[in-house]
Amino acid sequence: MKPILPSTEHNGLYQVPADVAPLRRAVRDAGLCWHVVDLQRARGKRALFTAFAREFSFPATFGCNWDALADAMQDLSWRKEPGRIVLLRGLDAFSSAAADDQDMLQEILAATALYWSGRKRLFIVLASEEAGWPAWPQS
Repeated sequence: MKPILPSTEHNGLYQVPADVAPLRRAVRDAGLCWHVVDLQRARGKRALFTAFAREFSFPATFGCNWDALADAMQDLSWRKEPGRIVLLRGLDAFSSAAADDQDMLQEILAATALYWSGRKRLFIVLASEEAGWPAWPQS
């Protein structure tokens, strides 16, 4: 089976499919943005904020705290793509080093997916390692 094409009804957090290439092609063909946030070496909040700020090109005024991350992820006005998929790499390593921070990150990402659903914009997060999230739906 191949992964289904993403739509706003799928906004949320999922495990990355075993074969991510078809999904990545569908995202590209639809003019959506594919982000990769690498948390492999992130051992705390500061490194996590830096990884997100770099990948999403946050404005220089980004405050490097949880509220600022939530605000920036629910703004993204400087990004013109109609939607995005975020692949989180190294989430298990980050979680091992900062379990409470991983819980807060998951809460912010889930709230962000819900926020963008209400605005009919795609926002899907995929974990490349086991995160206890549901599997990406298959067709």
